[in-house]
Amino acid sequence: MADNTEDISKHPPASPAQLPESRVEKPAKLRASSPAFQPLAGKGRSIAAVGSHLKNAPVFTPQSRQHASGNSNIRASEIQAGLSRMAIDKHSTSGAFTSSADDDLFMKRSQNSNHAAHMQPAGHFFVDESLRRALASEMRAAFLVEDSELPFQVHNYYALSPLEIIDAPFPGISKQQTIKAQSISDGRHYVLSRISDYQSGQKPELGAVEKWQQVQIPNVARVCEAFITHAFGDNSLVVVHEYKPLAASLKSKISDNSVPTSEAFLWSLVLQLTSALNAIHVAGLAVHTLDVSTVFLSPTNRAFIGYCGLVDVLASRANHNVQAVQQKDLHSIGQILLRLLNRSSEHIASAPGQPPVVMPEAGYSAEFRELFRYLNYHMTPVITVEGILHLAGPRMLSELDAAWNETDMLANNLRTEMANGRLVRLMCKINFIAERTDGVVDPEWSETGDRYLIKLFRDYVFHTVDDNGRPVTSMAHVIGNLNRLDAGSMEKLVLMSRDEKSCLVVSYSEIKRCIDDAYQELTTSVRAWK
Repeated sequence: MADNTEDISKHPPASPAQLPESRVEKPAKLRASSPAFQPLAGKGRSIAAVGSHLKNAPVFTPQSRQHASGNSNIRASEIQAGLSRMAIDKHSTSGAFTSSADDDLFMKRSQNSNHAAHMQPAGHFFVDESLRRALASEMRAAFLVEDSELPFQVHNYYALSPLEIIDAPFPGISKQQTIKAQSISDGRHYVLSRISDYQSGQKPELGAVEKWQQVQIPNVARVCEAFITHAFGDNSLVVVHEYKPLAASLKSKISDNSVPTSEAFLWSLVLQLTSALNAIHVAGLAVHTLDVSTVFLSPTNRAFIGYCGLVDVLASRANHNVQAVQQKDLHSIGQILLRLLNRSSEHIASAPGQPPVVMPEAGYSAEFRELFRYLNYHMTPVITVEGILHLAGPRMLSELDAAWNETDMLANNLRTEMANGRLVRLMCKINFIAERTDGVVDPEWSETGDRYLIKLFRDYVFHTVDDNGRPVTSMAHVIGNLNRLDAGSMEKLVLMSRDEKSCLVVSYSEIKRCIDDAYQELTTSVRAWK
């Protein structure tokens, strides 16, 4: 991309007093007590060279904070232009903040200047509030550690917190304890499914986990590893699964009557479970224990199959007829529907001399009733994934539409946070430089040359007040200026010293160069920290 920046190093430095008096308010030289101020360290555009741009530039004075035009409001077109710029950050191998010319592709200005960005609420610039709260709730649930008698660390997992105790899915084993823990390796949270007092004479099939690790599908809590440990004071077998924050089993939701029974939800549940079973069966595996205690729902009604692989680890797979167990898995989908609908008497039909049966009637379509009979009443000798999908018909498109809508929503929020992340890194660099007093370099390093300009820009962005002396906390003002700085805009602005006796006209591009040079100088300083 061509560089349109004018070679400003040819212009000789000029003092603030050389500016035309009609263009600035009270221009004068800095007082002897003021920090030594050399515009752009001799390399930037001098005041005399850019004085012609002063008329249209927004003027900043730290005391009055007024524009040269007398209007303290930021123009909506300027803000919108800044808000429309986005860039992709690239990191050097040393971890320093870097960028490249390719970033300019993501910094195009919006041509629509009619949108009053400064009228937007603060939430307009950040992730959607409902999504933020949902993610925050998941994080709180993940990092919450309940008091218990569990050891602090087991194998590569620490911060153990009990979840629940459920009936074990294998004969001869009474209970299965589930525990949430955090991994030392990657910092993520996992569920440890513990079988206590495991008989040492029974050799677990730990190799079965390797095949389960290949099943990567959103509706299955991924199987990670299995091991035997004595950390609990006995011989315990532990199978590690992916942790799904705030997901609750269908069994618990049925108990507290919080699971929906609308036809749309039931179709969604059937299709999600069918998708998961299809991937599992294609891999030559079976769930074995699909029921309301092993199916989990997220707060957004995402369905997950949990505790997979436990039966395969507990016993040799040679003892199982895989095709028969896979058929049982598909039939279990119907049993789950039966359990959900059995709670209401309106779905129970009875005939003289016949036991009552569950059959959805009022409020359910003929297609759903046919699916219910297909899964529960052996309408055909074999239940197949293809048969379920054939009966689902256009409902699959509704499920696909919902998935794409959620993807679009998340992508839109990610774009917002991607831009915000760049601005946070930019603010970090500014604050690393401005008003340093640690003496890492020259004691007055941050108050001279390019660094003094950065300090004035920081004041312009964050320390503005209105005509009545009240602090301006407009997010549009901050984000608009930081976006223009991040994009390296050639737009000009006027910065005034804190005593209002000197001013400097400079472009965002020049300020960006000053920040990059000063940050590079700071990070490559040879002096040790005091």
